[in-house]
Amino acid sequence: METRPHLLIIDDEEQFTSNLKKLLVARGFQVATALSGAAGLTTMEETNGPFDVILLDVKMPGMDGVETLREIKKREDHCQVIMLTGHASIASGAQAIREGAYDYLMKPCDIEDLMEKVLEACELETIRRQPLLWPRRFVAEIVFYAFKKLFTDDVTASALRLLTRQPGETATERLFVIDHDNRLCGEVTRRDLIRSVRETDPSRPLTWSDLVNHPERLGQGIVAEVMCAAKTTVRPADRLEDVAVKMIARHCRCAPVVKGDEMVGIIRIQDVLLHAGGSPGRQRLGGPLR
Repeated sequence: METRPHLLIIDDEEQFTSNLKKLLVARGFQVATALSGAAGLTTMEETNGPFDVILLDVKMPGMDGVETLREIKKREDHCQVIMLTGHASIASGAQAIREGAYDYLMKPCDIEDLMEKVLEACELETIRRQPLLWPRRFVAEIVFYAFKKLFTDDVTASALRLLTRQPGETATERLFVIDHDNRLCGEVTRRDLIRSVRETDPSRPLTWSDLVNHPERLGQGIVAEVMCAAKTTVRPADRLEDVAVKMIARHCRCAPVVKGDEMVGIIRIQDVLLHAGGSPGRQRLGGPLR
């Protein structure tokens, strides 16, 4: 019998913690909770066997998330920690990544995206970290030029296939839609695909897993019919500290990089935070962004 991933949620917001636990348990996880950093460490000590993933709030009274993260890593260095916060800041995000956090998500986060991130973290045996050899200050220095291409006239089943994470792969949280001249036209997420099916059949409940198992429910629609406008775009010459502020304010975990009219690649928030946190703009950007 396959062992269910064992999760620990450490967050001082009792209602949020309770609701998140119910959602994750319903999706097959074993979940324990703690309402403070100190209580979370006690739960780790008293639990038989290590946790696979810990969901940890950044801003808590008493022992905050980063301090708790340090203590977790002392006890269970292999345990993957995903930071959660409604008080996103460049300093705390960059610091958490440097201290060993697997990822950094902003509240409210989509449950399907969070579940994929947790599954991805569960599969990771070790985090390979390389020292920061030189500071990156501009988008062009961290852009990924290889990205999954989705065209406006592709069928929605193509988007489903590209958004479905295979074991060992990194989750794709959104796809950027281009035309055949590589011009950015919009974006598609799991939520967009689910919404498109619910609009045609609102009486039937639907989750991402349901859609993956029954792709025929998408019908024969095309991507242009379900895509939304891209939340934000960046350019190669944009400064990382400015991009970080924009991405956090708009809850963007990745963004398209546009040069002229052409989409040339993507950037990810964890890379922006890692490098922007060490840039000359850090002092200016260190405060909380609501």
